[in-house]
Amino acid sequence: MSEPETEINDPVNPDSNADLDSLDIEKLIEAATRSLLTLAPQLPSWESVQEALAFGRAAAKRGYFLPNEDEAVRTLFSKYLTTRAALLETLEDLRPHALAELSQPNPRHPEIFIVSFCAACLLVRSGRFLIDSFRKERVIWRKLDEAEPRFGIPAKQFTKVYRSLTSPANIWVFLEAARYWRENKAKLNQTFANDPIVKPLLVILAEEEPFIETSKRYYATGRLKYRLHSFFRRNHSGYKNVTFELFRLSGRVISEIRMKWKRKRITPGVLRKFSKLLQPGDVVVTRHDDAATNLFLPGFWPHGVFYIGTQEQRDALGIDPIKNLADHTSAFSKPEDPICILEARKDGVLYRSLADALNVDACVLIRPNLTPEKIREGINRAMTHAGKEYDFEFDFRRSTKLVCTEVVYRAFHGCDPIHFELNPRMGRVCLSAQDLLDTAFDNQFFKVIAIYGVDGNRFAVDERAKELLASSYRTVASQPADTK
Repeated sequence: MSEPETEINDPVNPDSNADLDSLDIEKLIEAATRSLLTLAPQLPSWESVQEALAFGRAAAKRGYFLPNEDEAVRTLFSKYLTTRAALLETLEDLRPHALAELSQPNPRHPEIFIVSFCAACLLVRSGRFLIDSFRKERVIWRKLDEAEPRFGIPAKQFTKVYRSLTSPANIWVFLEAARYWRENKAKLNQTFANDPIVKPLLVILAEEEPFIETSKRYYATGRLKYRLHSFFRRNHSGYKNVTFELFRLSGRVISEIRMKWKRKRITPGVLRKFSKLLQPGDVVVTRHDDAATNLFLPGFWPHGVFYIGTQEQRDALGIDPIKNLADHTSAFSKPEDPICILEARKDGVLYRSLADALNVDACVLIRPNLTPEKIREGINRAMTHAGKEYDFEFDFRRSTKLVCTEVVYRAFHGCDPIHFELNPRMGRVCLSAQDLLDTAFDNQFFKVIAIYGVDGNRFAVDERAKELLASSYRTVASQPADTK
């Protein structure tokens, strides 16, 4: 473990990182569908919005929010922002395939339109519902425009959502997609009436149809209302042309997506270095430089990945065989890559390859201070959760749905000496990826093994890795609260 930090300058490998062309597109559509079916029930309900309105009106009368009122309104908005970000990322996952089909004379996969339009409808309807409910309640929208570090919410998020919903470019894309849906709805419903993957989305679209507003006058009025809102806020402080426009127009896809489709900084060379170090039970904490969900998760390091080992490593440790591997494997893992990761992402708690899990920009490898027997016990525990949905509410009190770090929490908590303390995050008590890293600084439950992506494209181990990890914490502390 004495390997010095090195600069990684591997040549670009067209078959690695963000290159998704070789993936099975049917599995990709299945993963996106799974995400949408999980996300749809998480969007704001009439009851939750009415509760927030009641709290806001009571606060307006007295001139301030009570702590429980503030907590309830923040929790509703935080959950919405997290779900919204996941919907945007689902659209971004489909984007490279959509762009690839632009040159095709006939669409080979009309399911892409159905999945993307369904996500767009959920985004527009939920955002409009929230905006229409709160825009006249000044005390509420001003509260939602405040930065709230406890929930990981930057300033002016309510106004940002409002602006994206009234953007002329976004409106044009959505109206064109809605027009295509109206003209081809009968054909698409007939074609996929018995398709087990796409049919549930057709059901959602049928439910969303009454809320699909196509009046240009409606949107023009909405744009004017946003201009007024913005003024008062400042003073207070064919198929091809429609389907793929959802992805092409500035990469924004109905809402503001400021991410560029670019290659991640983790190269094949970095993957090889990490693969030589990884042992079963290790945790890799990762970061995407431009992921939308980074805004709503605490710290520089928002995500955790659980390494269960290669088949050979699992056999050597005596780990139980994987059950239902085919049903519980990510669509983003190539068939030729060995499965060695159990990770919770928006498509669920699934088995993944190392290349899939580390398609990121920076990562830290930490190792639990446990005996092989305890590691085997922990991995076997974690594998019992494979196939569950992702928990967009970050609720560690239940185990029916899991977030990324909860896989680690439920694997190792109680394996002496590991006893995690849950901390308040986003209105819930949970274990964040930053909390995991905290335990590695003093070798309490974990120890730092390696790091990449903090000091340029450098790979470092041991004490130098700990120094770079500490510097990443200081980077967060120096960032302004008003992230735009």
